[in-house]
Order: sequence, then structure tokens, then C-alpha cells
Amino acid sequence: MKINRRLLSVVCCLGAIFPAASAVITPEDTVKLAIAHSQTLKSRDQDILAAAARRLQADAGLRPQFDVRAQANHFEGLENQVLGPVSIPVIDNQFTASIGISQPLYTGGRATHQKLSARLGEEAARQSLTSSVADMTLQTLTTYWSWSKALEQSEALQMAVTRMKALAADTVNLEKAGLATDNDRLAVDVSLDQTQLQLDDADQQAELNRIELSRLTGRDWGETETPQQPVLQPGNLTVIPLEECLRQSFSNRADLVALRLSARAGAALVEAARAESRPQLALVARYEQGRPNPRDFPPDDQWRDDAVIGAVVTWTLFDGGLTRGRTGEAQARATREALLLQAAEESVVSQVRTAHLTLLHALKRLETSRHAETGARRNLDVATDLLKNGMTRHSDVLEAQSKLTHTTAQRIAAEADILLAQAALKHATGGLAP
Repeated sequence: MKINRRLLSVVCCLGAIFPAASAVITPEDTVKLAIAHSQTLKSRDQDILAAAARRLQADAGLRPQFDVRAQANHFEGLENQVLGPVSIPVIDNQFTASIGISQPLYTGGRATHQKLSARLGEEAARQSLTSSVADMTLQTLTTYWSWSKALEQSEALQMAVTRMKALAADTVNLEKAGLATDNDRLAVDVSLDQTQLQLDDADQQAELNRIELSRLTGRDWGETETPQQPVLQPGNLTVIPLEECLRQSFSNRADLVALRLSARAGAALVEAARAESRPQLALVARYEQGRPNPRDFPPDDQWRDDAVIGAVVTWTLFDGGLTRGRTGEAQARATREALLLQAAEESVVSQVRTAHLTLLHALKRLETSRHAETGARRNLDVATDLLKNGMTRHSDVLEAQSKLTHTTAQRIAAEADILLAQAALKHATGGLAP
């Protein structure tokens, strides 16, 4: 059963007075449903959490570290020792407890660059989420307007089938009256079958788009739920210059921003790896209680305390090539990020140019298709009147019917293609991201 979508829109507007079972779903609500349902976007959220955790780890590399230690030992078989006049008694049960603090003072730039890389990585993860939201928005809008386009074409073809059936009935009557030939009737039947096949294809495409939209949004779309018609706003048919589109894309595209951040993060990791070959300086302090205190001589089986403060310098002069290997790996990864950024920038330029050209072409097609549809409709009216007066052939009316069907389908496609091209250009310039 076909649904008149124009009538459906009017009914939905009066829904507050007369509740209706049908509903027109807006593209904005559809996009919200798709974003809320997307498992890909949820995984991007986890990437952000992981990046934030890495940033916390890197931040900890420059902060003081506190530790508490406690130890209890029991020894068997020890004997007293005598060193000259000093007797060192055996203490079988020994206990120690301490608290200490260490503060890195100089890491050769390792901790600083690790912290920088982690911060850039977290921001890159956030930009990747924004980019994925834009991709999901474009995918949803493309499916939504393709669904609307297929339904509009289905309605136009249904009207064409109705006209063809009326013409077929008239042809049969005229054939019985000797005013039409068998070839005229066969030609009408063939044209009717062809139009019916086009209608079946449009219905199938609409159903496929509805299924795809159900997958994207995570909900089943009922037969009474339909998208908006591809109605164009007159003030929204302007196209900004290509140069401005390219400028916007390089500054607004979240995926490019994420790749730039990743490239900078990779460069910071290279410096962090190189810093492993530089001296490391840390300040340490510790307070300790022991029974006996190992720093007392001779040892005494009593609780004694001590405190120490000092600086520790470490410098690895040879590590078997470990630092060189880590630096090489980090450098290769940084180069890879830079190459990915370059490739992405080239791809964005192509996307913008393609979307811009497609929109311009769709706008041009709309003007031409509207003019052609008006002419085809008038041509059909004239041919029908002439046929009623016996002044033309059935083939002329049949040809006029086919032209109207074709031009109407082209006009509907042009209207929907403009909305699709606008969404594609907005995505290419970074305008679909929140």
C-alpha cells in the first residue's frame, strides 16, 4: 500500500489535534539516533580514556614519588662475633621501617617530552572522535536523503503507472472500436511493464535504504515512518568559492587536526627516546627506624632512627644499542605520521573539489530538469487532448508519457542530489563536526 507523503506531512502537522499513527522523521533526529547508537563512536570514547590515562602516567614522571617500606627477618644459626675488644652480639629478630621521597630534577628531557607527547595524543584522540562523529553524520544523511529520494521517485512512478493503466484501458476500447491497432495496444503494454519495473526498483531501493538506516540508528523503522521530502530552501542554494572551501577544510577538518597532533606527539617521543642516553639527576630523602639500626655499630637490639638526604646521578654510557633502537623506532613512527598527514591533506583537497563540483552540477541539473518536466507535462496534456479528438497517434501520447516520467525522475533526483552534495561538501570542509 502506497503512502501519499505530501498528505502525510499535513497530517503530522495537525497531530496535536488529531493524533496520527504516521510520523515524519527529521534528518536531525535521525543523526542524533545514529550517533547515540554507534559502537564506533563508543570505542572512540574509550580511546580518549586510554589517552588520558597515558597522560597521567607521563605527568607522574615529573612528580615526587613517596614510598613506605617495612621488613621483618628472623635468623637461625648466627654466632656472636668478636672484633678485638668489641663483641658483636647476634640479634636473631631484626625489623626495619622507613618512609622516603624522590624527586626527579633532570631527566635529559625524557619526562618533559613524554608528557608533551601524551598531552598531544589525548587531544588527537578527542579530534578523532570529532572526525568520527562527522563521518557518521555524513553516512546517516546520505542514507536518509537516498531513502527520501527513492520514496519520491516511487510516488512519481506510481502516478506514471496509473496514467499508463488509464491509457492502456483507453487503447483497448479504441481497438475494439477500430480506432487503434494491435501494435498500439502492445506498445502501451510494454511501456506499462517497463514503468512497473522501474517502480519495483525504486521500492526496493527505498526498502534497502530503510534497512541501512535501521542498522545505523539501532531501531526498526516502521512502514508508517518516513523521511522528509527533499525540499530545497531558496536561500540555501548558494555555493561558496572553491578557494574558501579549501581554506575551511584545512582549518576545520578534525581528522587533519588529529593527524597534525599525532605527528607532533611522534616527534616528542623521538626526543624522549634520545634523552635515555643523557644523565639523570634525582633528589632523594628517607627517614628510617630499625631494630637494630643497620647503620649503628656495634648493632643494638633497640629501636634506633636515622635520616638521609642526597642526590643521585645516573648515566648509562653503554646499553648495547637499546637507546639507539628505541630512537630509531620512534623516528620511523614519527615519519609514518607525517606521511599519513600528507596523504590525508591530498585526499581532503580531492574530496573538497569533488563535492564542490558535484554540488554545482546538481544545481545546474535542477534548473534544467524543472524546465524539462514543465515542458513534458504540457506536452502530455496537448498529446492527450489531440488523441481524444483523433488528431494524433497513440505512440505520440505514449512517448509524451515516457518523457514526463523520465523528466520527473530527473527532477526528483536533482533535488535529492543537491541535499546529498551539500552534506558531502559540508563534511569535506569540516562543517559537519560538532
